[in-house]
Amino acid sequence: MRREELQSADPALFAELAAAVEVGELALVTADGTPRVIPLNFAALGETVYFHGALAGEKHDLCRDGGAPCSFAMTRPYSMIPSYWTAPRYACPATHFFKSVEIRGRCDLVAEPAEKAAALQALMEKYQPEGAFDPITPEDPVYAKALAGVGVFRVRGAWTGKVKFGVNETPARRRHWAAKLRERGAPRDLETALEIEKTLEDTP
Repeated sequence: MRREELQSADPALFAELAAAVEVGELALVTADGTPRVIPLNFAALGETVYFHGALAGEKHDLCRDGGAPCSFAMTRPYSMIPSYWTAPRYACPATHFFKSVEIRGRCDLVAEPAEKAAALQALMEKYQPEGAFDPITPEDPVYAKALAGVGVFRVRGAWTGKVKFGVNETPARRRHWAAKLRERGAPRDLETALEIEKTLEDTP
């Protein structure tokens, strides 16, 4: 990553985004060499990402038989900072804050029923946290047919996090932005102000 001051390898960042981001992006290269980005729901167990899909089609064909090289991104957007908060009439200071994680590795199919069940259970817990479903286990005959008929995919590899909240700017400018965000009060502005203020905790 070119901007090393924005880089993060904190496992807590991976866990936070895996829980909070609803749609991730899987990048694959198709058989004819065309890059393809696929948005999908996902869940993580540790630092392995799982999603489900059909046992047919392009994604399945690319990822079977040992898997396919891939990258996977999860991004949590925060507030847009308008240029005029910094320099009236000059567009260049406009910026947008966010957290992201990119995994570079391989995407393959899960064959083991217990791992498939654990992945699907994690997906349900993420997207239906209120419960109201029987736990997914390979021993439960209610789920046996579904587990056999669904594809569960996993993404494993090295990952890099990026956290952008103005650490490359002066403390005075970051304080100004945090105050303006609190004043504006748009959705996500308070969260963004709090994240900026974390970067100032050890700054005089």
